[in-house]
Amino acid sequence: MVAPPAWLTELANHVVAQIHELDELGPLGCHFCLHEDVWEVTLFAGSTEIVGGRRDGAVKSSRFSVDVKSIVEQFDQIDQIGWQSHGLGASRGDELGPHVSIEGLYQGQAVWLRVLAGAPQQFAPARRLFVHEGRSDDVWS
Repeated sequence: MVAPPAWLTELANHVVAQIHELDELGPLGCHFCLHEDVWEVTLFAGSTEIVGGRRDGAVKSSRFSVDVKSIVEQFDQIDQIGWQSHGLGASRGDELGPHVSIEGLYQGQAVWLRVLAGAPQQFAPARRLFVHEGRSDDVWS
């Protein structure tokens, strides 16, 4: 995997600082790629798998809020801000589901930033919560 440019790491770190947990936040994931001169940056919180107890095997998403205003203020220029309230389904090519989308310029780079409400389905749970042991282990490192 190629290391992200320094400006992209700075942007991702700022976005992460604007994600405020409403309960225990799972590990965060980040995907980035350069596509037709636009950097696509996608951030998401991993889910938690319950191990043991009556909910054994259940997977729960992290609940959080995002300070969108603070993120937007970091951009040099904003071209579009959007919110997709529901996933469109994999059959329609939508692996992202609900998300905030911000398009613009950040430090002179064209960026399409997305903060997803949950991890894409292709990702296994990021954390396991062992109910009987009272501990959790992060699966994503």
